Amino acid sequence: MSEDKNREEGFQLFRKGLVRRLSSTHYIAKVAADEGWKLIELREGKWNCDCNSKEPPCAHLHAAQLLRTTSRLPTEEIDEAHLKCRYCSSPDIARCGFRYNSRGIVRRYRCNDCQRKFSIPYVQPNPGAMPMELLWLLNEIEMLMSKMTDLLVQLNDMIGRTETTDGNSW
Repeated sequence: MSEDKNREEGFQLFRKGLVRRLSSTHYIAKVAADEGWKLIELREGKWNCDCNSKEPPCAHLHAAQLLRTTSRLPTEEIDEAHLKCRYCSSPDIARCGFRYNSRGIVRRYRCNDCQRKFSIPYVQPNPGAMPMELLWLLNEIEMLMSKMTDLLVQLNDMIGRTETTDGNSW
């Protein structure tokens, strides 16, 4: 139950913009209680927080992971004036929305010559907007699905045990 609480607190830290990226392996998250910062870093292939929480996935770690999964190339680094179609190399392209997937949010373009669509990595400018809430919601749904799968496995095990003790087969 405390993991759910940590996820929710991590989402709130993320939503309020209290998480910063220092490098690809280091993040910091602001602690609301004493206004300090906690360091989240990748050590020996595992993400660790310096809050010394007894429960491994602390709220700071959840917030850093949300920031990590939603951040991509900043929009100002994409030179749209010189962008060409990745299929036919035509400079005649137009924006046609966004794609929301497990890797984050990407800008979509359509080529006016070959009529094909392609994506460019994109960072959402407003961290409190709906797609990040949608990411959190999908994460919660995935967690519920894994719990349901575990319950179904336990139920199948119980049914299998009753069949062997009764001698009856369904």
